[in-house]
Amino acid sequence: MSHPKFKIPTLLLSIVLLFVLPACNASTVSGTEGKAKAKFTVSIANMGLSNLYVIKEKGWLEEEFAKIGADVEWSNHAAGPPINEGIASKRIDLAVLGEGAILSGINNKLDVKLISLLSNGLYGVNYLIVPPDSDIKEIADLKGKKVGVQLGTSHQVFLLKALETAGLQLDDVKAVNLVITDAQPAFQTGQLDAWVTADPFAQIELNKNGAGLITSGEALNIVSPTFYIARGAFAKEHPEAVEIFLKVIDRALQLEQENHEEFIDLAVKNSGRDRALIETFSSNAKYESSPPSEEILNQLQTSADILTDLGYLSEKLDIRPSVDNSYIEKIRK
Repeated sequence: MSHPKFKIPTLLLSIVLLFVLPACNASTVSGTEGKAKAKFTVSIANMGLSNLYVIKEKGWLEEEFAKIGADVEWSNHAAGPPINEGIASKRIDLAVLGEGAILSGINNKLDVKLISLLSNGLYGVNYLIVPPDSDIKEIADLKGKKVGVQLGTSHQVFLLKALETAGLQLDDVKAVNLVITDAQPAFQTGQLDAWVTADPFAQIELNKNGAGLITSGEALNIVSPTFYIARGAFAKEHPEAVEIFLKVIDRALQLEQENHEEFIDLAVKNSGRDRALIETFSSNAKYESSPPSEEILNQLQTSADILTDLGYLSEKLDIRPSVDNSYIEKIRK
């Protein structure tokens, strides 16, 4: 009589466990998977960088981000200030920025982190050019002349430093604040006496339209560091996305080294630009992805100090807190 007494509860318990435990496990897995697969969008801004054109054409980021439940949204910009605006409004998460826009952003308390050095900016970033047959032959001749330059960018920093070599200040010239896409037609129609620009625009004017070169970053040995950057809150919430981004940048750099022709073909296809211009731009630019050296950081700090002393930044800046090498260092291990 004792056996049935114990068999019935055991049988009932087994039946209960048969249904309850899988349900509990399913809930846990579903909850974990639901969290892991929560969709989010990574907004990436390109500023004419061949590497990013190639990556977009290849679909590498779309492929890798899909593994962590993320979509990709691309945007193109001619200069840094609109990218800063996008970061401030949380519409841009990852991008490329030059020193002028970086310093302006830090000055305005922008939530930005410098996650890797793209280039020291000695080549292909800063050119001071004049129209064909111009009487301007050297920097000193710019006094009183109209110079096209987008304020708040690396080009403004370069112009300040270039003028200083000739004993001039920005007030000695008539600086005309224009984005590159507006400055180009103004330059071509004689509305500007000189223009501070970058490749590929500089190459168009120098090689196709007969413009004259007064000086450049390379000629004056003026570096203008450019960085891969991340919106701080985004990087904190999605560190794995930042690491993927940098790994794919490495992949593009490797492709350029191993198959330069394919790299150029892809960049041309995605950008829609002239092949000769893309080729020249890629040849002039010295791309990398690495933690910035102390020398580069000191140069960036010097630029910040110069802009503050001249009144273009509202306060003394310490650029170090905005540098975060943890992501690039992690993927290098």
